[in-house]
Amino acid sequence: MNLDSYACELCILQCKETVGYLFFRCNFAEACWNSIGVTYITTRPVLRIIRQIRDRLAVPFFMEVIILMLWSISTIRNDWMFNSVDPSIQKCKDNFSSEFALVLHRARSSMLQAVEDWLNAL
Repeated sequence: MNLDSYACELCILQCKETVGYLFFRCNFAEACWNSIGVTYITTRPVLRIIRQIRDRLAVPFFMEVIILMLWSISTIRNDWMFNSVDPSIQKCKDNFSSEFALVLHRARSSMLQAVEDWLNAL
């Protein structure tokens, strides 16, 4: 598929939209991660960023956090691109929190309190 541009339209840097850029390096994506207290060095390779996030979260449900934040960023970006809904960091965080609250229904009883405490601390 040929597009007019492969540049990220959400930030002023106009960098090529790679997976790493869209979900970790774009200023919008980085701010979304920061909204849930996650910081990382954006210049590192994607797998290293994911390891940094895992280590900084220091919770056994880190994969759920990562997947749901990626989903939230993707949802906000798609709403902007296809539905003309203005993106915001707060909308991304709210989306993340709503989706993460659903994890409580599937969490093991031994981890339920830790998951709930983490979510409430946001």
